[in-house]
Amino acid sequence: MGNLLLVSHKEQKKDFISRLLGPEYFILVCDSGEKVDSLVPLVELVIVDFSSLEWESLNVITRVKECDDSMVILGVGKRVKKEIVQAARQTGLTQYIDSDKDITSLLPVIREQMEKKVLTSRMEDEKLVRELSPSLLSPEKERTFSPQEWKFLEEISRFLDHGYNINELMQFFLDLINRRFGIARLCFILKDRIRKTYVIRACLGMTEEVKEYVQLHPQRGLVKFLIREGTAVTRENMLQGDFRSAYEIKQEMKLIQSNVVLPLSPQGELIGIVGLGSKITGEEMSVREIKQVFLLCNHIGLAIQNLLFYQEMCYQKEYIENILKDATSCVISIDKEQKITTCNQRAQKVLNLDGYTSLAGKDIRTLPSPLGDLLFSTLSQGIVYKRKEVYVPAIKRLLGISTSQVKDSEAKVSGSMMIFTDLTPVKHLEKEKEKAHKRDLLAQVAVRLSHELRNSLVPIMSLAELLPSKYADERFRESLFSVVTEEIERIDNFIERLTFFSEPLRLDKTAESLPDLVTETLEKIKKKKKKKKKSRDKLIQLSTACKEANLQIYVDKARMIEAVSHIISNSIETVTKQTPKIDINCAIADSLPEDLSLRIPEKMDSGKPAQYVKIEIKDNGPGLPGENMDNSKIFDPFFSTKNRGIGLGLTIARNIIEEHGGGIVPLSEPKKGTTMVVYLPRYRLPL
Repeated sequence: MGNLLLVSHKEQKKDFISRLLGPEYFILVCDSGEKVDSLVPLVELVIVDFSSLEWESLNVITRVKECDDSMVILGVGKRVKKEIVQAARQTGLTQYIDSDKDITSLLPVIREQMEKKVLTSRMEDEKLVRELSPSLLSPEKERTFSPQEWKFLEEISRFLDHGYNINELMQFFLDLINRRFGIARLCFILKDRIRKTYVIRACLGMTEEVKEYVQLHPQRGLVKFLIREGTAVTRENMLQGDFRSAYEIKQEMKLIQSNVVLPLSPQGELIGIVGLGSKITGEEMSVREIKQVFLLCNHIGLAIQNLLFYQEMCYQKEYIENILKDATSCVISIDKEQKITTCNQRAQKVLNLDGYTSLAGKDIRTLPSPLGDLLFSTLSQGIVYKRKEVYVPAIKRLLGISTSQVKDSEAKVSGSMMIFTDLTPVKHLEKEKEKAHKRDLLAQVAVRLSHELRNSLVPIMSLAELLPSKYADERFRESLFSVVTEEIERIDNFIERLTFFSEPLRLDKTAESLPDLVTETLEKIKKKKKKKKKSRDKLIQLSTACKEANLQIYVDKARMIEAVSHIISNSIETVTKQTPKIDINCAIADSLPEDLSLRIPEKMDSGKPAQYVKIEIKDNGPGLPGENMDNSKIFDPFFSTKNRGIGLGLTIARNIIEEHGGGIVPLSEPKKGTTMVVYLPRYRLPL
């Protein structure tokens, strides 16, 4: 690990050099010679971009040498004039690398120079250890604080009791340490929660460039040592580890211009670092002074952690308030004392409570009835409402309400909350849509009725005109009787189906065996076909299969037979070019189709979700035309693909099935037939 300085006018040059050298090197960047003076003391090697600086490179090299005559300076560039490179070598350039020829040699050159730095630093440190007096390495005798020290502690204690601004607290602490111990350079480094690195948040005696560029990583060097050891880092204990780790720590301490580094580790987590530079007098800090500052760091670390928690809570509170303020849904919450804790602006506007600046702390009786009652029942009894439609007389609005309990970290009920939306405009639109739908339906009924009556009356009228001349013909009379009877039955059937929609559907439910109900339905269809005496009807192939014999459903038997009859009859009538083949299978449904599960309300059976049975009615017809695959279309009233079809059978069937809490789904492939799948709640006999 090493600290490098890159001088270049191109910002993207840093990314290129970083990718080339890898993460083991920390790179500072500046674009002019003016900033070089403050950054050179922090690094071990300088790289000059000759391509962007050209002749200005000579000024940069001169300033670097003025700051540190022993500094290694490498130049990189492409197509740079030879006279510039030659002049740079005479000024103090260590080595020039042509990026056009071999830029990859930059890394080995830097490593070689850094190895020399490591070895030189190790020799200097070992010499220093030998020269250190035994008294400096031995602990001093403990003694009580002086009056000045007590005054110092009282001053910082008062601030810790009343300080709520983390920036003021850090700056106050640094000023206090500066005045008490006469330390020229100090820095406060805190963990960046987003980038997971440690950056300078406050400093004394350091330039803004240093504050901007410093970034310590937890996986190496100084931070790694502090996380592991949790103690102060001085030149003496730093030398007790392996020399490479010691060198990394030394370079990072040089980067933050500190001779002593103290951890801020309240509750075992390293949240920050305090860096102490040299004293103004040039003296080293004594062991006692380091211990005093270390003791203070323990307290200041706890205060900072509390302030960080406070800031996070304030941020979260502000974030949630902003969300609630801009939310289109209304939100109200109360605590255990039945006091309102949250009521967003949208809720106040919908409830006509705009006159209040804030409803926080108000009693729930401030809310229009029955909202307070619903919140209280959720709080006290645990009754949860989901999308419940409630009319509020005080504001003459219909609201869609959902409630839930609020629990604390120990899973104890601490309040309740309500989310609701104003359904009044939606209901108004639904009514308008329903009116338009009724008008359209009435127009369809009128057109269909006139069409059906005309179709039935035309053959009757034609035969009636022939009646005077052919009355003596017995075959004519039989034909007349048959046609008139059939057309009257057809008109009667049409009127009967229209009557189905004229009144609410009343169900008389009983427990029925599904296989028996299907069998009875088929018998009814066969009798009806025989009554019509059509030879083609005798060729219909009907087959049934039931995987489980004891499948029970709770239905109105007559209505359900009617519904299944309509579906089977429709399947039979779709097959025109071959012998109709209808396969009926009954089984337990593992799950409902997604689109159907959204429409069917959730039902419970003995505290568990209800099971469903399914009836699959498959034909061998041509399948549904592509444009008719939409469920909402094939079940529309008067929809039919047959010339003389009424188009109400599937509509009636779906209404009956949905009234029983079920649903119907068509599955079809062109030229492979259609399968109508009926889902019904399964009935379980009480134990």
